[in-house]
Amino acid sequence: MSELNEQTVKDITTLVAEIVRDERHKQFLHEQTWRVKNTRLLLKNYDILKEHTLEITTDIDSYLKDVFNQDDLKLRSLTGYKARTRKMMEYTDLMLNAYERYAKKRDDAAKRRYFTLMHMFIYPKKWTFMEVADYFNVTERTVQRDQKEAIQEFSVFMFGIVSLEEMVV
Repeated sequence: MSELNEQTVKDITTLVAEIVRDERHKQFLHEQTWRVKNTRLLLKNYDILKEHTLEITTDIDSYLKDVFNQDDLKLRSLTGYKARTRKMMEYTDLMLNAYERYAKKRDDAAKRRYFTLMHMFIYPKKWTFMEVADYFNVTERTVQRDQKEAIQEFSVFMFGIVSLEEMVV
């Protein structure tokens, strides 16, 4: 077996570093897409999830005593899902309030993005792209872009510093 010269070792090291960097970048893009996709899905189903959690108590054991046999682990698990959904919706509402405070301190475009997110996903009467565009006297394409950016911004509120790092990179 022959020894590798110094240049060959450097070339191999550079190649391996590039492969690792590319794999990390692919993973980063996948995670970023996952976060934004989940944020969009949460917003799209906000009304359903909110309605679902109205009757849920967060005291699982109390809920189980009233309704189910505590020995049934499957029912305990289902109740746990419901309690976690309620907590998730409480967190979502808290983050929507934070996003509102953020938008109010920013320019008109940020306020418009917040308005778009709330009127297209959160408020009971859902606005269309055309309705929002008419309200602000902008194009539907601008509203579509605002919606996309609002979801990305809101994703930062939902997922914290990880999403913020993704927006910077």
